Amino acid sequence: VLVLAQPTAAAENRGSVKIDLDTGELPVTNGAVTLYQVAEPADEGYRVLDYYGGGTVRYQDAVSENLAMYFSELADAGRELLLDVDGQAVFTGLEAGLYLVRQTERTDGFYPFRPFLLRLPTKGQWDLKRTPAISPITTGCPQTADSGKLTIGLWGMGLSGLGLVLCAWPKKRERWQ
Repeated sequence: VLVLAQPTAAAENRGSVKIDLDTGELPVTNGAVTLYQVAEPADEGYRVLDYYGGGTVRYQDAVSENLAMYFSELADAGRELLLDVDGQAVFTGLEAGLYLVRQTERTDGFYPFRPFLLRLPTKGQWDLKRTPAISPITTGCPQTADSGKLTIGLWGMGLSGLGLVLCAWPKKRERWQ
Protein backbone atom coordinates (compact mmCIF):
# COMPACT_ATOMS: atom_id res chain seq x y z
CA VAL A 1 0.00 0.00 0.00
CA LEU A 2 2.85 2.44 0.80
CA VAL A 3 4.54 1.74 -2.53
CA LEU A 4 1.37 2.68 -4.42
CA ALA A 5 1.02 5.92 -2.46
CA GLN A 6 4.46 7.25 -3.51
CA PRO A 7 3.71 7.96 -7.20
CA THR A 8 0.48 9.71 -6.24
CA ALA A 9 2.29 12.03 -3.82
CA ALA A 10 4.89 12.87 -6.46
CA ALA A 11 2.18 13.64 -9.00
CA GLU A 12 0.54 16.07 -6.57
CA ASN A 13 3.71 18.20 -6.48
CA ARG A 14 3.41 19.27 -10.09
CA GLY A 15 1.76 22.06 -11.93
CA SER A 16 1.58 24.21 -15.01
CA VAL A 17 2.75 27.60 -16.19
CA LYS A 18 0.76 29.69 -18.66
CA ILE A 19 2.64 32.38 -20.56
CA ASP A 20 0.17 34.97 -21.84
CA LEU A 21 1.45 37.82 -24.03
CA ASP A 22 -0.59 40.98 -23.64
CA THR A 23 -0.95 42.27 -27.21
CA GLY A 24 -4.11 44.26 -26.58
CA GLU A 25 -6.59 43.61 -29.36
CA LEU A 26 -3.94 42.55 -31.89
CA PRO A 27 -3.90 38.89 -32.95
CA VAL A 28 -0.68 36.95 -32.49
CA THR A 29 1.02 35.43 -35.50
CA ASN A 30 4.09 33.29 -35.09
CA GLY A 31 6.17 33.24 -31.93
CA ALA A 32 7.47 30.56 -29.62
CA VAL A 33 8.38 30.40 -25.94
CA THR A 34 10.89 28.00 -24.41
CA LEU A 35 11.09 26.87 -20.80
CA TYR A 36 14.39 25.67 -19.30
CA GLN A 37 14.88 24.16 -15.86
CA VAL A 38 18.05 25.78 -14.51
CA ALA A 39 17.96 24.72 -10.85
CA GLU A 40 16.40 22.26 -8.40
CA PRO A 41 15.07 23.01 -4.92
CA ALA A 42 17.67 22.87 -2.13
CA ASP A 43 17.99 24.11 1.44
CA GLU A 44 17.58 27.91 1.56
CA GLY A 45 17.35 28.21 -2.23
CA TYR A 46 18.10 26.33 -5.42
CA ARG A 47 20.95 24.10 -6.58
CA VAL A 48 21.94 25.28 -10.04
CA LEU A 49 22.31 22.46 -12.56
CA ASP A 50 25.89 21.74 -13.63
CA TYR A 51 25.20 22.82 -17.21
CA TYR A 52 24.42 26.33 -15.93
CA GLY A 53 27.52 26.53 -13.74
CA GLY A 54 26.51 24.71 -10.57
CA GLY A 55 26.40 26.34 -7.15
CA THR A 56 23.40 27.63 -5.26
CA VAL A 57 21.04 30.56 -5.60
CA ARG A 58 19.18 32.01 -2.62
CA TYR A 59 15.39 32.36 -2.92
CA GLN A 60 15.53 36.17 -2.92
CA ASP A 61 18.15 36.20 -5.73
CA ALA A 62 16.22 33.74 -7.89
CA VAL A 63 14.28 36.45 -9.72
CA SER A 64 17.23 38.65 -10.66
CA GLU A 65 17.11 40.05 -14.22
CA ASN A 66 20.90 39.74 -14.47
CA LEU A 67 20.75 36.07 -13.49
CA ALA A 68 18.03 35.48 -16.09
CA MET A 69 20.20 37.07 -18.79
CA TYR A 70 23.20 34.95 -17.69
CA PHE A 71 21.21 31.71 -17.85
CA SER A 72 19.69 32.82 -21.17
CA GLU A 73 23.16 33.05 -22.74
CA LEU A 74 23.87 29.46 -21.63
CA ALA A 75 20.45 28.01 -22.47
CA ASP A 76 20.58 25.09 -24.88
CA ALA A 77 17.77 22.53 -24.84
CA GLY A 78 14.38 23.29 -23.35
CA ARG A 79 10.68 22.71 -23.91
CA GLU A 80 9.54 24.94 -26.76
CA LEU A 81 5.89 25.71 -27.44
CA LEU A 82 4.40 27.77 -30.24
CA LEU A 83 2.12 30.60 -29.17
CA ASP A 84 -1.54 30.29 -30.10
CA VAL A 85 -3.52 33.13 -31.75
CA ASP A 86 -4.24 34.59 -28.30
CA GLY A 87 -0.51 34.76 -27.49
CA GLN A 88 -0.60 31.91 -24.98
CA ALA A 89 1.53 28.84 -24.31
CA VAL A 90 0.87 26.39 -21.45
CA PHE A 91 3.61 24.16 -20.03
CA THR A 92 2.22 21.24 -17.99
CA GLY A 93 3.61 18.49 -15.76
CA LEU A 94 6.33 20.71 -14.28
CA GLU A 95 8.21 19.83 -11.14
CA ALA A 96 9.39 22.27 -8.48
CA GLY A 97 12.48 24.29 -9.29
CA LEU A 98 13.84 27.41 -10.90
CA TYR A 99 12.98 27.87 -14.58
CA LEU A 100 14.08 30.28 -17.27
CA VAL A 101 11.40 31.52 -19.69
CA ARG A 102 12.65 32.90 -22.99
CA GLN A 103 10.98 33.89 -26.25
CA THR A 104 12.82 31.86 -28.88
CA GLU A 105 10.81 32.99 -31.91
CA ARG A 106 9.66 36.59 -32.28
CA THR A 107 5.96 37.34 -32.62
CA ASP A 108 5.19 39.30 -35.79
CA GLY A 109 4.89 43.02 -35.06
CA PHE A 110 6.33 42.83 -31.52
CA TYR A 111 9.74 42.89 -29.92
CA PRO A 112 10.52 39.70 -27.92
CA PHE A 113 10.08 39.92 -24.17
CA ARG A 114 13.08 39.91 -21.83
CA PRO A 115 13.99 36.47 -20.43
CA PHE A 116 12.85 35.96 -16.84
CA LEU A 117 13.06 33.37 -14.06
CA LEU A 118 10.17 31.54 -12.40
CA ARG A 119 10.27 29.92 -8.96
CA LEU A 120 7.94 26.92 -8.98
CA PRO A 121 6.53 25.76 -5.62
CA THR A 122 7.81 22.61 -3.92
CA LYS A 123 4.46 21.49 -2.47
CA GLY A 124 0.98 20.95 -3.78
CA GLN A 125 -0.55 21.36 -7.20
CA TRP A 126 -0.27 24.78 -8.75
CA ASP A 127 -1.06 26.66 -11.92
CA LEU A 128 0.85 29.88 -12.51
CA LYS A 129 0.21 32.58 -15.09
CA ARG A 130 2.78 35.14 -16.22
CA THR A 131 2.23 38.01 -18.62
CA PRO A 132 5.60 39.30 -19.80
CA ALA A 133 5.75 42.85 -21.11
CA ILE A 134 6.07 43.15 -24.88
CA SER A 135 5.99 46.25 -27.06
CA PRO A 136 4.92 46.69 -30.66
CA ILE A 137 7.46 47.43 -33.36
CA THR A 138 6.80 50.88 -34.80
CA THR A 139 8.11 52.17 -38.09
CA GLY A 140 8.98 55.73 -38.98
CA CYS A 141 8.94 58.73 -36.68
CA PRO A 142 5.98 58.74 -34.33
CA GLN A 143 3.87 61.89 -34.36
CA THR A 144 3.34 63.52 -30.99
CA ALA A 145 0.96 66.15 -29.77
CA ASP A 146 3.93 68.43 -28.96
CA SER A 147 5.30 68.61 -32.53
CA GLY A 148 3.77 72.10 -32.99
CA LYS A 149 5.64 73.38 -29.92
CA LEU A 150 8.90 72.28 -31.49
CA THR A 151 8.27 74.44 -34.56
CA ILE A 152 7.45 77.49 -32.43
CA GLY A 153 10.58 76.89 -30.36
CA LEU A 154 12.77 76.69 -33.45
CA TRP A 155 11.34 79.96 -34.80
CA GLY A 156 11.94 81.64 -31.45
CA MET A 157 15.55 80.45 -31.34
CA GLY A 158 16.11 81.67 -34.92
CA LEU A 159 14.73 85.13 -34.17
CA SER A 160 16.78 85.36 -30.97
CA GLY A 161 19.92 84.46 -32.89
CA LEU A 162 19.14 87.09 -35.53
CA GLY A 163 18.67 89.70 -32.79
CA LEU A 164 22.05 88.87 -31.27
CA VAL A 165 23.77 89.14 -34.65
CA LEU A 166 22.19 92.56 -35.29
CA CYS A 167 23.19 93.83 -31.84
CA ALA A 168 26.77 92.72 -32.34
CA TRP A 169 27.01 94.14 -35.88
CA PRO A 170 29.59 96.93 -35.96
CA LYS A 171 28.03 100.33 -36.58
CA LYS A 172 29.66 103.02 -38.70
CA ARG A 173 30.49 105.98 -36.49
CA GLU A 174 30.57 109.50 -37.67
CA ARG A 175 33.50 111.56 -36.55
CA TRP A 176 32.96 114.95 -34.98
CA GLN A 177 35.36 117.39 -36.22
